[in-house]
Amino acid sequence: MITDQERYSATAMFLHWVMTILVITLFCLGWYMVDLPKGSDERSWFFALHKSIGLTMALLALIRLVWRFTHVPPALPESITEFKRAIAGLIHWLLYLVLFIQPVSGYISSSFSGYKTKIWGLSLPHWGWKSPALNELFTDIHVASSVTLLCLIVIHLCGVIVHVYQGEVSILRRMIPARK
Repeated sequence: MITDQERYSATAMFLHWVMTILVITLFCLGWYMVDLPKGSDERSWFFALHKSIGLTMALLALIRLVWRFTHVPPALPESITEFKRAIAGLIHWLLYLVLFIQPVSGYISSSFSGYKTKIWGLSLPHWGWKSPALNELFTDIHVASSVTLLCLIVIHLCGVIVHVYQGEVSILRRMIPARK
């Protein structure tokens, strides 16, 4: 049985799982919307939704990072080797980094698209200008960071699977809300 001291806080779990759902949603929207006909109302609607969710994700990532710096995560079980600890730490910090690069590169790309960016219908400051070259550059960064994010997620999931396979199920239970 895992104790409360070995578990992440309810806030950390909430942020983790909400962001997981949002990342999956953003990937699905991103893959779907890019194939829609340019200039269509449907494409515009899905792009606006993607941007709103992405900017919400950026805010949650910032909150999560502040939470992480102000709340010490539970210690890893002693059975976890130093090598695994180092890899886990590296992957987690890379995930934080890419979770910032993603929405920032998307927002900057949007700023150079010639379209104003809104979050849930509210207009954000429009500081960019129409620049196809800059739009493409930041779109490329956005796409590359999405591929990087997907790879990091796969590595993260493989780490969880390896721990469970090796009988270290407590690692998984640390992030799953407890049933009372």
